[in-house]
Amino acid sequence: MIIIASLAPLFIYTFQTIFALSTVPKFDPAHAWHAPLWIWFHLLQWNLANQIQDPEEDRKNKPSRPIPAGRISVDSAADMRWVTVPVCLMLSLWYGTQALLASTVCAVFTIWYNELHGDKMGLSKNVLTAIVYGCAEVGGTVAAGKSIQLQTLYHFADQAYRFLELRHGQGRCFGSRT
Repeated sequence: MIIIASLAPLFIYTFQTIFALSTVPKFDPAHAWHAPLWIWFHLLQWNLANQIQDPEEDRKNKPSRPIPAGRISVDSAADMRWVTVPVCLMLSLWYGTQALLASTVCAVFTIWYNELHGDKMGLSKNVLTAIVYGCAEVGGTVAAGKSIQLQTLYHFADQAYRFLELRHGQGRCFGSRT
């Protein structure tokens, strides 16, 4: 069970990369590595912010994570968390204003989710998570293709909504609190 839980971020990362690459308007294989790079940095930002919030919960529920396993201290992870914000913004600036906007929205909603306790209410937790995952797809697509069209944004909004429905329904059915 621990192995499956540990692989969840890898599956999310892989699916976000596939979705991002599949919606690039003009796919160029030479730029395909840009999508996973952009998504990985932003997923790192999200995961660091999330994992420093309640180390005790992770010690009980997910002891294989780096903080509970003692591979990194909470203070070091917090330092890394705040370093990733400007790193992600600078990386996004390299890809243009659309990627920078996606990165900024991702950073703002990550702060809302973690530092402003948006994760404490079921609906806001799920809405914020859906928005951040949607931003990751938008940013990954822009990184791989340099720009996206309005129709593609509608696609991302639809995917984020479907993710929200799935996540919120799952939490209500199974009584999930984490």
